[in-house]
Amino acid sequence: MTLKSTLYKISLLAAVGLSGCEVIDVRGHEIDFGQLKKVQVGTTTKEQVADLFGTPSAVATFNNKTWFYMSEKTSTRAFFSPVVLASNTTRIEFDDKGRVKVVDSLTEANKIVIAHVHRSTPTAGYEFGVLEQIFGNVGRFNGKDPDMGRRGGP
Repeated sequence: MTLKSTLYKISLLAAVGLSGCEVIDVRGHEIDFGQLKKVQVGTTTKEQVADLFGTPSAVATFNNKTWFYMSEKTSTRAFFSPVVLASNTTRIEFDDKGRVKVVDSLTEANKIVIAHVHRSTPTAGYEFGVLEQIFGNVGRFNGKDPDMGRRGGP
């Protein structure tokens, strides 16, 4: 067997081995859109929504009138990062009487990528250099703890 043929067989075996290790994960509340059609604006109550879909993934922080049902389906191959195949966020908002006011769903098509801000806020004070940080405390301590006598230690 030649070296070229051995390398070819090893790379082929590695490619086949890595390609078969796909894991599909589904997390969150998957909303069945057939059941979502049962939710009628103005008539369906919170209790009925809870019976249909269970407890929400999240509830609005301040008014407690908006429920979110979130789900995500990912695929992971071997040691690579997961890839999002599908995601869904369903928002159900209730009025003051506890009846459905708004129902909408956002999918992967509605996703917007937001750019992060890389600026930093300057702070007051002195910035120490690397050498000052390393050697700044040399000679500052004499080995005696001034608080040792006050704490009742040896």
